[in-house]
Formats: sequence, structure tokens, C-alpha cells
Amino acid sequence: MIVLNKSRSDLLKASRFLKQGKLVAFPTETVFGVGCQFNSFKAYKALNRLKRRIPDKPYTLMLGSVNEVKKFTKLDKRALEFVKKVFPGSVTLLLPVKKGLPKYLSKDGIIGIRVPNYPLDLELLKLSGPLLVPSLNRSDEPPMNNLKAIKKEFDQELSAIIYTKIKKDKPSTILLISDKIKVVREGKIPSKSLIEVYRKL
Repeated sequence: MIVLNKSRSDLLKASRFLKQGKLVAFPTETVFGVGCQFNSFKAYKALNRLKRRIPDKPYTLMLGSVNEVKKFTKLDKRALEFVKKVFPGSVTLLLPVKKGLPKYLSKDGIIGIRVPNYPLDLELLKLSGPLLVPSLNRSDEPPMNNLKAIKKEFDQELSAIIYTKIKKDKPSTILLISDKIKVVREGKIPSKSLIEVYRKL
């Protein structure tokens, strides 16, 4: 595992690793995440091994812009307006998945989508394209943010980490949008304020 910084040249290196189907860790606005190319089944399997997670729970798909959301989801007018209101931000939306995508991206017709509000991530996503991004940790263990500990645990599994100190924060708020809105997990943005936005549409 090599340690990169947030310079343009290092972000390009990270994007090349990702396009090769390798795993790269990087900071988000909430915790460190680990990303892989969304359409590489090989990379997806490597992510499962790192997370020690059985492949029945899909990962969040991180996108670089709101305009990309329609490529992966089936949205009615109200849901689309809601997406435009809350993205980018510390929110993950569970939305009806579009047909024709790899099966491992979704479960029961639902896909998790996030557009981060973090310049480093947005720049990386422009270079790499959409990524599957869970938090950097083994399943059922807390997220990691200490470089020494990350090296010790993941040195053989990560190709690189873009390392910068981050302020530990709450994870993203998760909402399910189908025929109605449902709170799946409270997080950084209060769900009450998000539901209020949805109800006004």
C-alpha cells in the first residue's frame, strides 16, 4: 500500500489504481472509505474479502454529480426533485434501481446512492468514475482513521490510501425512497429536516 496526498497528481495515481480494479482508501466528509470500480466484479469480490462481508448486502454507489443519479435509478418527478435538493451532502438514498445493471449493485430492486459534499471525493470521482464505497473497516468493527493502524490492518489489501487528517463525524443519514419516505439510519443530517424537504415537494 502506498500513501498518497490530495494533490492532482496523486489523485490521478489513485484513479489509475481504481480503473485497474484495485482498492483505494480515501477520506470522506464523515469517515475514511474504501473504494472500487462499480462495474468490476473482480474488484467487488476483493472489497468483500477486505470487509469480510458476505455478498448479500450491496455497497453504496458514490457518484460525482447529481446528473449521474438517473443513469442508475428509476425516479419519479418528486423523487428526482428531492435528489436535486439533498445532493451533494451527507445523505445516502435507497432508490429503485434501473434495469440492466450488475446484480451485485442492488438488492430487492433497491440501490444505495450517495453524492458526497467533499471536494477531494468529487475530484477523485471525476477521474475514476462511479465507485462502490463502504467505510474502511472490517464488518461489525468501527471505522478506522489512524494511518498506522490502517497500514497494519490493510497493507496487503489496499493498493493506496489518500491520507489526510479528518474530523471524526457522524455517518451519512440513510433514507429509503419508494412510494413513501422511510428513515433507515439517523446520521449527520437530521432526518426530520430531510423529510420536511420531501413533504414540501
